Amino acid sequence: CGEIMTMPGLPRVPSAETIGLGAEGEVVGLF
Repeated sequence: CGEIMTMPGLPRVPSAETIGLGAEGEVVGLF
């Protein structure tokens, strides 16, 4: 397929991958 191009200024790993839910249902990794 070739090389995947990324947008300039954006990180290689999306921030959404670090967002999750804690043990009590709170959102973690958002900020």
